[in-house]
Amino acid sequence: MSRKRLKKVNKILYRVNQYADTLSRMSDQQLQGQTKKFRDKIAHGDTLDKILPEAFATIREADKRILGKFPYDVQVLGGIVLHQGNIAEMKTGEGKTLTATMPVYLNALTGQGVMVITTNSYLSNRDYNELKEVYEWLGLSVSSGTHEDPNHKFTTEDKKNIYNSDIIYTTNDVLGFDYLQENLVSQANDQFLRPYNYAILDEVDSILLDSAQMPLIISGAPRVQSNLFSIANQFVNTLIINEDFEMDDEKKHVWLTDVGLSQAKRFFNRNKFYSADNYMLVKHIQLALHARTLFKLNRDYVVEDNEVKLLDITNGRIMVGTKLQSGLHQAIEAKEGLEITQQMRAVASITYQNLFRMFKKLSGMTGTGRYDEEEFIQTYNMAVVVIPTHKPLLRKDYPDKVYTTLPEKLYASMELVIRCHEQGQPVLLTTGSVELSEIYSQMLLKQGIAHNVLNARNVAKEAEIISEAGQLGAVTVATVMAGRGTDIKLGRGVAEKGGLAVIGTERMTSKRIDMQLRGRAGRQGDPGFSQFFVSLEDDIVINRGSERMHKYYQEHMNDFDVRNPKELKKRRFTSVVNKAQAREESQARSARQNALEFDEISRIQRNLIYATRKQLLEATSVFDDEIMKIAVRVVDNFLDRSHFMTQQHITRFILDNLNYNLKKSEFIAGSRNKEQIRDKLIGMIVKLLTIKYRNLKSYEGRKVFQRIAILKAVDTCWIDQVDQLQQLKNIVINRQFSQKNPIFEYQKEARNSFKEMKKQVDKAILKNIMLSDIDVSDNGKMTISFP
Repeated sequence: MSRKRLKKVNKILYRVNQYADTLSRMSDQQLQGQTKKFRDKIAHGDTLDKILPEAFATIREADKRILGKFPYDVQVLGGIVLHQGNIAEMKTGEGKTLTATMPVYLNALTGQGVMVITTNSYLSNRDYNELKEVYEWLGLSVSSGTHEDPNHKFTTEDKKNIYNSDIIYTTNDVLGFDYLQENLVSQANDQFLRPYNYAILDEVDSILLDSAQMPLIISGAPRVQSNLFSIANQFVNTLIINEDFEMDDEKKHVWLTDVGLSQAKRFFNRNKFYSADNYMLVKHIQLALHARTLFKLNRDYVVEDNEVKLLDITNGRIMVGTKLQSGLHQAIEAKEGLEITQQMRAVASITYQNLFRMFKKLSGMTGTGRYDEEEFIQTYNMAVVVIPTHKPLLRKDYPDKVYTTLPEKLYASMELVIRCHEQGQPVLLTTGSVELSEIYSQMLLKQGIAHNVLNARNVAKEAEIISEAGQLGAVTVATVMAGRGTDIKLGRGVAEKGGLAVIGTERMTSKRIDMQLRGRAGRQGDPGFSQFFVSLEDDIVINRGSERMHKYYQEHMNDFDVRNPKELKKRRFTSVVNKAQAREESQARSARQNALEFDEISRIQRNLIYATRKQLLEATSVFDDEIMKIAVRVVDNFLDRSHFMTQQHITRFILDNLNYNLKKSEFIAGSRNKEQIRDKLIGMIVKLLTIKYRNLKSYEGRKVFQRIAILKAVDTCWIDQVDQLQQLKNIVINRQFSQKNPIFEYQKEARNSFKEMKKQVDKAILKNIMLSDIDVSDNGKMTISFP
């Protein structure tokens, strides 16, 4: 399929090349005039596909004049694929940044906005600073959504200017949080986004696959803090795995055994443990078990400045400002003996999957997309087209070397590092965890080998360290894909030494990540090689390997000599990792699909709420009719809840929702007829509203008051609902153990929760309208105090 698409794209390339000579003879002024010409054509009905050949040739020529770089034919092919809303697979070093200039320019001509989205602010700022001169030279506006100072705060006006530009360079997390914040504002002039038009995602697999399971969450209102984290951690530390507690085969869930349950009863002096009274205690023990067994220090998180900081498992970077939800972060803090931070409630949330599916057109670039093409097509309707390299690939990818134990693997891989270093060949030694990177660093120091270590602890120097990794005799230890997006260029004389040696110290969770690592060597026809070392103690083998392999390891785990590592060459050993990796990839795909299905009902609810907010912010008239309908619904719901209404019931309803200053003479007494009570309550509401609106004096003041009161009610209840949905996910997961489908259970519970939320919104709106105090100063400034 990729070849067929490439054949069609080559025909368009031929048409692009036909314009090259004509455009090269144009003056600068004539070339700059092309932008107005194209915009006029679009205004008169020409499509982007129709003007593509000439527009691509125009930006290509501009790239040459401004940057001194003329995009190769293969880069034009990549640009066409991107414009068509697909994924261009281009090997490392093939110039993806320059490739993007062509579809960016073409699509920016519509004036509807183009975003180039990268995985971190360094890459975004680098590309923006490198390319803005080209776009501005051609008459387009370009902005950056990130800042070199991570503490810089953009104003609303800054955001408006950024998102109204023809071209925006930003990151996936900045865009996501901007979207959520956009839908928390209380007045229309604080909004800054416009409809999502077209986006190009750099390292698209990292954004849409690797980051797909972790939702973006804005946290707010703190919870009542629990004091059970520490005591639960103390108890869990007394337990023995496989005796007091067990994990499932996929090591995603953990639970107490009967023995562990007995231990819990004794430790906490409880006769009945799984009871409603012990709900919070059971929950905290479960969190402590997860923190102990499923989260490893220096693999899933690091501790810096007495804080738990999460690591991105795909690149080893610290995930700034990100915390685990539902108390799990606090459980890890208790495990590490740190001060327990405040638990916060989720205020707004969205997954990257649903964020990027809002764009009219989406495309992406990566070096390794074909392995997950089926998922890209199913989830995002994007096919993967493999773009040929500009020069033949000379890198040699050697078969894995497999050993029984970790020590054997460490010393065998070190032998290869030493051998390459002695002949001056640069080495990139890649690890799957911070912990392993530091072990290798210690081993290198003992050998007297100078080296750089690139992991979560020194991410600020990431690009600089990676860019130097191709120099003569350089040794660089890096976690997974740290420095991704930065080319490793070979220093003088390195090609003669064999190019860059990529030595992988374990196979990663997917073949795609392995290929990203291998792709560090052999850029643009450079020589180089890749070699992976594996042991039966590696996480992927332990978690996904066969029972046969586990049994072999148990029998031979003590039978080794680090001075003479024994390589396992039989096919059953060399294939064990491929099979384990395939299982891991299948599990990861299932997890991403589950995340998407879980978020689908959240998406529907979120869209309804955000559409409501948008209508409120853009409304030009008062909401009198809507408020009376709400009042009637609230009164009817109150009266429907009981067959028998006492005076006390009615009085309590009025004081809580309608009027703090209820006088005895205003009591609704003497009748138990619900219709009469209903008429009197609604009559009271009309009377009180008439007085309140009269005090507001102006039509505009009335509209503003009503809008703010309704918005506040919607936001407060939606915050509760977002938090409720987060909690529901954790609850329904455990229902699979009682043979129930967690996703079906979640959808059912979430729908019921949303229905209840709508009733609470009505009640909150009425309460805000009726019980608020309004003070209007002489200059017309309104101050509202809500209940």
